[in-house]
Amino acid sequence: MTTSFRAAVLTGATSGIGRATADLLAVRADHLVLLGKESDAEAAQSLDAVRALARGRIDYVQVDFAEPDSTRAAAAAVRRLLPRIDLLINDAGMPGLPDRVVTADGSERTFAVNALGPALFTQLLMPALSRGSRVVFVASSAHRVEAFDPGDPDLSRHYSAVGAYARSKGALLAWALALADAARDSGIEVVALCPGLSDTPLSATMMGRVGGSPRVGAAHTWHAATATLPTGSYLEGDRILTPGPPAGDVRTRAVVSAVIERRIGAPQPGRSGTAA
Repeated sequence: MTTSFRAAVLTGATSGIGRATADLLAVRADHLVLLGKESDAEAAQSLDAVRALARGRIDYVQVDFAEPDSTRAAAAAVRRLLPRIDLLINDAGMPGLPDRVVTADGSERTFAVNALGPALFTQLLMPALSRGSRVVFVASSAHRVEAFDPGDPDLSRHYSAVGAYARSKGALLAWALALADAARDSGIEVVALCPGLSDTPLSATMMGRVGGSPRVGAAHTWHAATATLPTGSYLEGDRILTPGPPAGDVRTRAVVSAVIERRIGAPQPGRSGTAA
């Protein structure tokens, strides 16, 4: 896998591990599109710092992954900027909230931001990916704490902040590895990772100021983006590991993937039919 890119896309680029990853990409990409939830004005300081390092063009697109319309608009904006994408890193995420919050379309918010939004965004960008392109999903080892329940994806029966985060990251990981299965013949590579515990706004919300520098997490993300790895790999500490449920079992992750496909209204490559 190359360590430089003609066209790269990074979500969650304005804070934490994503912000540190943006610095790594800026010096290695001819054209880098960064995405974050902040407005252009709110993201200006971070963008100026990244542009100071850049070897090429930097663009910014605002997106709220809790809102499908915002996700679709952001994907369309990226497609206008980049007809072809070499690298897509899905880093955007949020912590579990103290109380359950439901989005306008009825999805539990953590599930929407951490799983549904990235899945929809990736699906909309798939036509710009081709053989040799790589999609990286920043997941979490927290998926081992509490398994995603396909029968209650929105946590209507039982809710906790840690459970919401763990389940949403498990759902994302299952969908990512199902995507790797479905897209295998296309030559598009899919890799997921846990970047480790970093002292970021996300982790501070749930656990306080713990963990190492976001630069360490960014280094793990960079490894997932550039190392020679089999498609469908899941990494912890740069080592390929078998994920926990539901992602670790092909049949179970297919069930989770089907739940997500129904929600986002887009089947994965290689699957027939239309999601209901």
